[in-house]
Amino acid sequence: MKTPKLAYVVEDDRITAVITEFIVKKDLRYRAVQTFGNGQLAFNQLQEVVRTGGSIPDLILLDLNMPQMDGWEFLDAFGTLPLAQEEVRVFILTSSIQPTDIEKSTHYKEVKGYFSKPLGKVNVQRMKSLLWEASD
Repeated sequence: MKTPKLAYVVEDDRITAVITEFIVKKDLRYRAVQTFGNGQLAFNQLQEVVRTGGSIPDLILLDLNMPQMDGWEFLDAFGTLPLAQEEVRVFILTSSIQPTDIEKSTHYKEVKGYFSKPLGKVNVQRMKSLLWEASD
């Protein structure tokens, strides 16, 4: 497995974002984590990265229910970016347990996992396994 470099946490709840950032650094071993309060801010950053040739995140943890640009709108916009999207893994991290949301997430090729909040040890272990499998 390659060394994880950069992760984005896209989450509008500040406390959840801080806790998730801590877990991603400590348990998933990401050296750098950037947090964004909604999908639009994260998408704007990705556009800038594409334009300037900056660091592309390896992982995006994405909430679905956010103001301005929600997770679904972000995924639709993300698909328009000229990124090597196979290298950017998206894990949905949401309070939604709606079967329709889980099923809808399978239509996005960059979505590699769907997780319910709060992010506990079982889900962190599952994320590690998915990241490990994806890096082979």
